[in-house]
Amino acid sequence: MNAQLAYAIWTWGTETKEQLIAGITDIKEVGYTYFESVVSLIDTFRDRVDEFKAIVRENQVYPVSFYFWQRGDAEDDVESVRRSLDFLAANEIKRMSVQAPGKPGGGAARAELDQLLTVLERIGKLAQPYGIAPCLHPHANTQVMYESEIDFIMGRLGPDLLSFGPDTAHLAVGRCDPVEIFRRYADRIKFVHLKDVKKNRQVTVDEGKTKEFEVYSDFLELGEGDVDLPGVLAVLESVNYDGYLCIELDSSRYGNKESAAMNMAYMRKLAAGALVK
Repeated sequence: MNAQLAYAIWTWGTETKEQLIAGITDIKEVGYTYFESVVSLIDTFRDRVDEFKAIVRENQVYPVSFYFWQRGDAEDDVESVRRSLDFLAANEIKRMSVQAPGKPGGGAARAELDQLLTVLERIGKLAQPYGIAPCLHPHANTQVMYESEIDFIMGRLGPDLLSFGPDTAHLAVGRCDPVEIFRRYADRIKFVHLKDVKKNRQVTVDEGKTKEFEVYSDFLELGEGDVDLPGVLAVLESVNYDGYLCIELDSSRYGNKESAAMNMAYMRKLAAGALVK
C-alpha cells in the first residue's frame, strides 16, 4: 500500500501565520510531511496565497486536504466551498473533507438528508473542474452520524461527485463497525482520518448524547482505545489504497506535539515502516 501519513494541525490554531508555522514545524520534527487543516485557515490566508505557499515551501510540509463543515444554510455552505476552490487548486490539493450540519444526538430526518444531498451534489459539481474530490466525513452529532445516513448519501450520489472520507473514531461513536464501513466503501475512500476512542468511558466529545447512547471516552492517540485500527488498515491494503492517512486528535492529554509523536510511534510499530515514507 502506497498510503502516506498526514497530520491534522488545526489544533495549533488557524488564525495567524505563527500558528501555522508552529503546527507544521512540530509535525515535521516528529516525522510528518503532509497536513490537513480546516477552512478557517483558508480564510486567514485567502488573500495571502503566496505567503502561505512560501511558508509551506520553506518548511517542506505540504497541505493535502482542508476540512469544511456545513452550518445548515445551503447557500452559505456551497459558497464556502466555491470561494475556496482557487486556494485549493493553487496549492495542488485534490481532496477536501466535508462534514454534514451539526445535530445534537446525530441522525437526520428524510427532509434533512434530501437537502444535504442537494448541497453535496452542488459541491461535487463545483469541484469537478478542479479535479478535487469532496469526501463525505461522518461525524458524531451531525446529520451523518449513523450507518443508515452514510448508506443513504453514498447510495444516491455517485463517485464522480462524492468520495468517502471516514474517521475511525467517529464511526465507532456512531455505533458503526469501522472495519465493515471501510470494507463497504473501500473503492470510494479518498481520504482517511485515524484516531482512537474507548467505549464505556465518561465522555465530553459527545456532548449531544442521550441516556440511551453508549458512552465513549474523549478521542485518544492511536492504540489507546478500542478501535480495530489494524483491521481498518488491512481493508485499505486489500484495495491498494494510495491516498492519505490523516491522524487527528481534537484534544491532547499531553500536548499537540507529544501526541503527534505517540501517533507516529504507533504507526511505525504497526506498519513496520510500510506506511511511512
